[in-house]
Amino acid sequence: MVEDKHAQMVYTDALLLREGCLNHMELENTSSSSCQFSLRLSATVAVCNNMLDQFRDIAHSLKQSSNINTLWASLINRRMLSTRFNLFLYSSRITFHSTSRSQKPAVVITSSGTAVSNLLPAVVEASQDFLPLLLLTADRPPELLDTGANQAINQVNIFGSFVRQFFNLPVPTDEISARIVLTTFDSAVYHATSSPCGPVHINCPFREPLENTPKEWSQICLKGLEFWVSSSQPFTNYFQPHDSFTHGDVADVLGIIEGAKHGILLIGAIFKEDDIWASLLLAKHLKWPVFADILSGLRLRKYKNSLLKLNESILFVDHLDHLLLSPEVRNRINPDVILQIGSRITSKRVSQMIQDSSPCQYILVDNHPNRHDPSHVITHRIQGHIRHFTNCVMRSCTTKINTQWTSFLCSVNMMVEWEISFLIHSENNLSEPYVAHVTSESVEFGSTMFIGNSMPIRDADMYGSSHGKGSYGKITKLPSGFPFSWIQVAGNRGASGIDGLLSTAIGFAVGHNKKVFCVIGDVSFLHDTNGLALLKQRISRKQMTIIVINNHGGAIFSLLPIANKAEEKILNQYFYTSHDVGIHNLCIAHG
Repeated sequence: MVEDKHAQMVYTDALLLREGCLNHMELENTSSSSCQFSLRLSATVAVCNNMLDQFRDIAHSLKQSSNINTLWASLINRRMLSTRFNLFLYSSRITFHSTSRSQKPAVVITSSGTAVSNLLPAVVEASQDFLPLLLLTADRPPELLDTGANQAINQVNIFGSFVRQFFNLPVPTDEISARIVLTTFDSAVYHATSSPCGPVHINCPFREPLENTPKEWSQICLKGLEFWVSSSQPFTNYFQPHDSFTHGDVADVLGIIEGAKHGILLIGAIFKEDDIWASLLLAKHLKWPVFADILSGLRLRKYKNSLLKLNESILFVDHLDHLLLSPEVRNRINPDVILQIGSRITSKRVSQMIQDSSPCQYILVDNHPNRHDPSHVITHRIQGHIRHFTNCVMRSCTTKINTQWTSFLCSVNMMVEWEISFLIHSENNLSEPYVAHVTSESVEFGSTMFIGNSMPIRDADMYGSSHGKGSYGKITKLPSGFPFSWIQVAGNRGASGIDGLLSTAIGFAVGHNKKVFCVIGDVSFLHDTNGLALLKQRISRKQMTIIVINNHGGAIFSLLPIANKAEEKILNQYFYTSHDVGIHNLCIAHG
């Protein structure tokens, strides 16, 4: 007999679960003076709301969500249902109970306020004993913090260093893809259950209505969930790191690669020479079109002659950013599988193409565990050495080539390349694209480039060239048979700021002991003029050339919508930060 009305409510909801789900349930009534309760369900049971009345048809159920809050809650419930967790609602004792030495990880769900702070002792215990624990805490929306609203405290990073990861979900809205709920949950599970195991905190703020009161929302936010709703798998499948990969470790991924009809190999930021070699060998094996980011080391290649470039065995599509300006080409690309080696992508249009390609199979391979998925579209995340993964693919996979598709990409890429070269060399004025094109042509084999943020790195990605006189004379054929070598390119793309770029470039020159070409914008240069003093220090390094693109301010803002709306005076003063500093004289002053 259950006397507490709140516990009775949960007990009643639990009975609504579909027949056969309820294998074990414990219900505790804490006291007659308390309305707190605890509920323990089996690993195959989720705490459900009215959204799961039509559980047999997940897609229909999601579309019928009464409001955006219940949609997001239903997605979390669906993921908990398909993941073997012990689930607990909060009570004063239940969190320590959840840290018991069960082989199954536990999920603890709480309301906001002191209910969250009461979890701290158990979170500390789980952290110290390496016990997987997922904390789902409800929260009030940010506009109610510090206003005296009930149960509204600052819950961001409330458990400090005792959690392996902290995720702060945004307030549910149909302006954000619902994929964010799934990719966040999958990442949280991965970090909680990966060595070293421990607690992970997902903070979930909600605005009213908190019940199933009808409120219109746009179903556009469900785009990209088609594959997920038809399976019981996570949206993003994480693979534990291995010293080496076998077919069994990544069998699903290998099957996806073999079945690709329009596969694309995307090479992001990679810096180790072994990883660059591995990416090249993988590209040669797959015979897929290759889109190499400027920081991949493969965007700027040096050929012995132009004929070798025309006859190479790898299809490099160097001008994808420009190609995506054409709606026709963008629609023709339409990949069904994207395999990305390395994490960060410079081009915004390429990132948008990846997002628009969803739902497709999107595999990311890198040696770190962090989530580099701003569009929430990655379906398979493999943490491990790039060369080990590529060796596994080359041993196990054979791929089919759509020659009509690859020929089309090769042709349009060549047309764009010729057009860019013609336009740049026919101009009589000095422009940012001209600087990017000519400097990349001039870099010799054995040298490296460090490129500043804002426009310089974007221009290099769009207008960089693999031609030029620097390509000849010193290059011998590589042992693998590739007719080119590559130019290593570096940049501060962690947070993409303009602070300390000159000092970083000098440190890069010292650490690599190679001749460095540094291309940097004027505002970035002025932010770090003290870095010029480092050039005079007697530190062993090779020659360094610094090229400052002086367009008298932050030219990137001229490409943004604000340039068409604000007055010229406002733009110059607050956005372009125009200056009349004599950069030549500034360099002379530093000797």
